[in-house]
Amino acid sequence: MSLPECLENAASALPALADQIRPANGDPRRLLDGLAPGDAARVLAWVLDHDAAAGEELLEAWSGFDGGASVIAGVAEDAVEKAGRKLLRRARHRLRARGIALAEPTSAPAAAQPVRRGAVASDRWQAAHLSAPDFRGTRMGYLVDDHPAGGARLFETRFDPARGILDFKIYNAGRSKVRGFLKSLMQGTRQRLFEIDPAVLRGLVRRASLAQPADRALPTMFVEWRGRLFSDALEATPTPGALAREALGVAADAAASLDRVDGAIRTGRIGPWPPVTAWVAERMERARKAVESLAGEARAGAIAAWREQVTEELGRETGTGDLAELLAEWAWIDWQRGEDDEARALLAVSHALASASGADARRRLADARIEALFGPFLAALSVERDDQ
Repeated sequence: MSLPECLENAASALPALADQIRPANGDPRRLLDGLAPGDAARVLAWVLDHDAAAGEELLEAWSGFDGGASVIAGVAEDAVEKAGRKLLRRARHRLRARGIALAEPTSAPAAAQPVRRGAVASDRWQAAHLSAPDFRGTRMGYLVDDHPAGGARLFETRFDPARGILDFKIYNAGRSKVRGFLKSLMQGTRQRLFEIDPAVLRGLVRRASLAQPADRALPTMFVEWRGRLFSDALEATPTPGALAREALGVAADAAASLDRVDGAIRTGRIGPWPPVTAWVAERMERARKAVESLAGEARAGAIAAWREQVTEELGRETGTGDLAELLAEWAWIDWQRGEDDEARALLAVSHALASASGADARRRLADARIEALFGPFLAALSVERDDQ
């Protein structure tokens, strides 16, 4: 059923709160303004228990309003059945990812008196979302702010920590349209877009802009907004990877962690972060020339020598610090997905790469990246044709 229908049922089931629920006519903003925090938590718990879709809609709306986070934190998990409890935990996780501290209750709250809440002073909507890195390490970032003329302003940036700001666009639209667009990018079993503290995203984009190569100018629109959105004041903001480290620590079993990350690269779950597409094509052409007219052990030896050389080159193209940061950023993604064991493994290997004893990790990951980039090509290259 729709959220307004579900709230009407809630009014019937919670008669002491009916006079606060019904005047909102199903509007989440008016509903939140008309309820005391404890009462709002009771209503939210009831909705989560009786209609998952309506509960998810109410959680999403209240997450963006002043006072909504404290209400979401005020719902005791033992007051909600399993399906609603999963939605509640996910909403709390997103709020924490945005830098909002939540204190979770340990048991269901006592029945609260139906005291009307005063209207909040501000209805400003600000939000930020960040994508997972692609196979090159490139990410999409979305910043949302109210438009002075009404509706919302959406800033879309495509950036790379090593290659700078690749694109920067601005869109103006109604709030509901912007919410719908962002929600569409957050759905699916392998979610690609995640909520984040706006300051953390702006700091991440600012750092990428400092890596802009001299032969490629920053996008014009980015330059126009840089002073307002990406100023030097963001220098101290943490990276998403740093937030993951603070929240999770690192895995205790370093060897098992390295095995996990090695496998994740070889199977294409993360990475393999080639410098540029042309870099891969150039090395393939070099390999073809190296084995031309060779057969047997000579051919195998030429392939092995090529592989060793290219592995060294790839290591020089992606510095140890850059690779460690890429792994930490993927740890943040896995943390957002609730895959904490994967995230800790990535953090453990990220830490090992930068340590004095990280030679084995550097060698293993370099070999995994080469396999991910050139595995099928090398398998075909090792096959000798009859006409050779």
